[in-house]
Amino acid sequence: MSDNASVSIDPRTFRDVLGHVPTGVAVVTSIDSDGRPVGMAVGSFTSVSLNPPLVAFLPDKGSTTFPKIRAAGRFCVNVLSSSQEATCRAFAVRGGDKFASAPWQPAPSGSPILDGVVAWIDCDLDEVHEAGDHFIVVGRVTSLAIDNPVTPLVFFQGGYGTFAMNSLVMGVLDGWSEQILMADKARGPIEQLARETGMLVRAYGVHGDDLVVVASASPQPDVTPSGVGLRLPFVPPFGRGFLAWSDDAVFDEWCSRSPHPLTEEQRRAIRKDLETERSRGWVATKRSDGFGEIWSLAEHIGAVGQTPALARQIASLVRELDLAEPEGVDVLDGRTVQGFSAPVFDADGKAALVLSISGIPAGVTSSDLVIVLDELRATTRTIASVLQV
Repeated sequence: MSDNASVSIDPRTFRDVLGHVPTGVAVVTSIDSDGRPVGMAVGSFTSVSLNPPLVAFLPDKGSTTFPKIRAAGRFCVNVLSSSQEATCRAFAVRGGDKFASAPWQPAPSGSPILDGVVAWIDCDLDEVHEAGDHFIVVGRVTSLAIDNPVTPLVFFQGGYGTFAMNSLVMGVLDGWSEQILMADKARGPIEQLARETGMLVRAYGVHGDDLVVVASASPQPDVTPSGVGLRLPFVPPFGRGFLAWSDDAVFDEWCSRSPHPLTEEQRRAIRKDLETERSRGWVATKRSDGFGEIWSLAEHIGAVGQTPALARQIASLVRELDLAEPEGVDVLDGRTVQGFSAPVFDADGKAALVLSISGIPAGVTSSDLVIVLDELRATTRTIASVLQV
């Protein structure tokens, strides 16, 4: 027997120290012998094995719900989203009708899948092991799916919340203070542009290999701006608004990060586009080049939060974008253009930010597009004058 077997650990200290380990939160559900739904909140769900597919959770031996789940011989694990704290609290208490405010649909086993959960894992109860004052319940997975790919609910230090990954969120990046300050100074003009045009406006900055949304404004005052903090890969052809006003070294570095090697012909085509964009002073975004799908995904991220899976989807879409503007396309044709972007120059004449406007209705007239473009460029000049003070 270990010499430490007699060491006494204070339960409160044990709880405090282990409380520094963040855990996901789930609700384990089943149908009892009377055909009624039962469920309990757990913070101890984990994967166990890939082959065979096994998962586990650790209920307290004093639980009044687990015996019903054990008798049923099957259960469904509901991974809660960051907006389901109230659901978690409802299933964490004893007694009462826990499903009164928790709509659900049956899993293949019949166990409840709660509405709005991130994912669910349907299981047959495989084994139950005793472990101190808890059980270790192992389930054999029979079916599973992702229903709502958003950020999950997390329990940490006695409180509920969610997470923000350093690789995904602007606010925690080193060296971002200057860009955040610029975005704050630009907020007023950006919001005014959104109201005047009735379109979504975003400001972008560059941080290393990423293009980051530093500010956003919706035309509806009661709608929260979406996408702030969104990071996109700064790779061809993404970020042309910056490249058109950058030197050859920046262009070469940008091309080297392409997800697919660029031929010399492609490089020449991109350079030609950039020269055209530099002479115009703005960049057009076409409806058919894949940007629309990217921004639809960005809107979803703005509503539900950014996750690694959604970030990977955006990166995959970027890799499929057209590399050059096709010949003969009228960049002021409402049937083909869905947005514009233009640079905001700093005191050194470099593109400090790029301002974009999107959501142009299909079929608008060329004269209407000119008005939108003029308002965009006037706003970039206004912001530049503020930044250069």
